[in-house]
Amino acid sequence: MTIKDNLLLAKKDATDDEINNAIERASLGEFVSTLKKGVLTKGGESGIKLSGGQKQRLAFARALLRNSPIIIFDESTSSLDNFAQEDIKKSIDNLKGKSTIVIVAHRLSTIRNVDKIFFLDNGKIEDIGTFDELFENNMKFKNMFYAENLN
Repeated sequence: MTIKDNLLLAKKDATDDEINNAIERASLGEFVSTLKKGVLTKGGESGIKLSGGQKQRLAFARALLRNSPIIIFDESTSSLDNFAQEDIKKSIDNLKGKSTIVIVAHRLSTIRNVDKIFFLDNGKIEDIGTFDELFENNMKFKNMFYAENLN
């Protein structure tokens, strides 16, 4: 299956422009441009091997292409370096007001700009608020932030 075929799973009638736009918005454009056949390059067992981060960005491109009213990102930046993570965060921020976005994340930097955070502890909602509200009022949240940023 080619990269294009993979993206067409999300939207069968997607135009080349829509596909290229989704690839760029998912921070996959630079990688695809290095491939001899571009989006027509086969991936998986019969083609090139994608890294974990490239797989995540490809999944993100499918979500963008589908233009779903609800998008769930489960650890969407866990396999990305800091630069790619920033690109993905910007793309997610650009979806605000267009889709309902649910982000499951352990890395607090990924959820800095969200409207509402449900802070879980041992599988139960312990607190709800914005990043700043939780940072100010929840010691466990604040400690997680400091632990993440000291590494």
